[in-house]
Amino acid sequence: MRRALAGVLFAVAFSQGSLAAPAGFAPIAVRTIPIATFLAGDAETHFGSLEFRGGLELVSRDGAFGALSGLDFAADGKTLYAVADTGFWFAARLVEQDGRPVGLEDAKLAAMLGGDGKPPATKAANDAEGLRLIHDEDGGDMALVSYEQTVAVRAFAGPDVAGATPKRLTLPKFVKGLRRNQGLEAIAVAPAVGALGGATVVIAERSLDANGNHRGFILSGPKTGAFALRRSDDFDVSDAVFLPEGDLLVLERRFSFSAGFAMRIRRIAVGDIRPGALVDGPNLIEADDRNQIDNMEGLAVRLAENGETLLTLVSDDNHNLLQRTLLLQFALKP
Repeated sequence: MRRALAGVLFAVAFSQGSLAAPAGFAPIAVRTIPIATFLAGDAETHFGSLEFRGGLELVSRDGAFGALSGLDFAADGKTLYAVADTGFWFAARLVEQDGRPVGLEDAKLAAMLGGDGKPPATKAANDAEGLRLIHDEDGGDMALVSYEQTVAVRAFAGPDVAGATPKRLTLPKFVKGLRRNQGLEAIAVAPAVGALGGATVVIAERSLDANGNHRGFILSGPKTGAFALRRSDDFDVSDAVFLPEGDLLVLERRFSFSAGFAMRIRRIAVGDIRPGALVDGPNLIEADDRNQIDNMEGLAVRLAENGETLLTLVSDDNHNLLQRTLLLQFALKP
C-alpha cells in the first residue's frame, strides 16, 4: 500500500526507486510445504471475520534463516520483506494461484546493519521485531524497524535496505519505562489521509501500565502522545498494522506449556486512538493449537488486484526444531 512519508518522526534522506532485489542480499534455498487447511482435518475456510486462503511452511538449511518477527510487502504487492529478531533481513517473491500462496521465488537473506554501518555484535542490538515499508508517491522508499530490547525505531533508506546504514529516530520523552525484553514489539503507519494523519504508532509487547494494560505510543502526526490497549486473557502484543481505511489491526499471541500457542487479531477503531485513551476492539479471529499456527509474530496487509484486503502472517520459530516458520494468508470479509 502506498503511504506518504509525512508521518515519520523527522526527515530522513532516502534514495529514489522501489524496494526490489537489493544488492546486499544473498540468495538462499527455501523449501515450501503447502498448508491446505487452517483447522486440522477440517476443510472449513471461514474463521471469525477472516477467510483462510492457504499457507506455507518455510524450510531452509541455512542456519541464519528463521526467527522472523516483522513482515510487510513492497509496493508491487508480491515481494515480501521480513526482519528476524536475530538481526537479518529476509526477502522473497510470493507466488500465488487463484488468491492462494503456493510458493516462494528469489529468496534472499542479509545481515542488518547498525548505525556504524556494521552488523551489531549483541543480541540486544539485533532484536528487530516490527517492520513497515513506506512507499512515497514520489518514488522514495524507507523501512521502519522497531527494536524490542534497545527500545528504538530505525529508518533504513531504500532501495538497498540491506546495505543501508540506519538512522535512529528520536523518540518522544513519553516513551520510557519499558521493560528490556518486552519493549517495542509492534510498529504501524497510519494512512496519510485520516484521523492520525500518517502517524507512526508503536506498541510494547508486555510492558504494562499501572492498570495492567499494554502501553502504546503515537510518535508523530496531529495526536502525538501515549495511549493504552486493553489487555485480556494473558495475550501479548506481537504486531500491528493499519487497514487502508484506517482502523488498526493488532496481532496478539499467547503461550503456555500445557496449552501451546494461541493467537488472535483485534480490530481497533482509528478514531479511538488518541493520547490518554484506553482502546479495545472485537476479535477478527482467535486460534489455538488445533489450528495451523505457531508463534505468530508478523502481520502485513495489502490489497489484491480484485480489491480484496489480504492479511498475511508469519511465525517466529525461535530457531527451535520443535517450531515452524509459517506463512498464512487470509482475506478480510466485508
